[in-house]
Amino acid sequence: MALTRPEQIVLDFIAAYRDSWPADLAAALEPLAEDAYYQIVVPTIPPVHGRANILAEHELMKVKVLDQKHEMKFFGSHGNTVFTERVDYSFRNGKWSPVPLVAVFEVNDDGKIIAWREYLDLANTARQHGMTVDDLMRSLDLDA
Repeated sequence: MALTRPEQIVLDFIAAYRDSWPADLAAALEPLAEDAYYQIVVPTIPPVHGRANILAEHELMKVKVLDQKHEMKFFGSHGNTVFTERVDYSFRNGKWSPVPLVAVFEVNDDGKIIAWREYLDLANTARQHGMTVDDLMRSLDLDA
């Protein structure tokens, strides 16, 4: 079965992060609309609005999470909404930790991603990283 246009856009976008952090984060985020939003943990962490702010968050995450990669499990779509299931692996605190998650993307008619929401178990992720949930949440705060 052929991919839908939104599926292709999202899978190409995620592919930039498959094996490690992209060398050029700004280029990797080009598929996002200027006014897109990204919510790293729904509903716990508020969304970040605007491609420039998402870039700033990713630059910060790259400092805190020294490397990352992911394994795509499944994806599907309905209209312009694309659902993905994957396992991200974060290298933090000297070890690789799996982070199972579901991400939902919305793509506009111009082919730009306007929404990116990730659903994951924050307590499990904190345990995997050897942290408390509060410590992990503080580490995800751009102002911390």
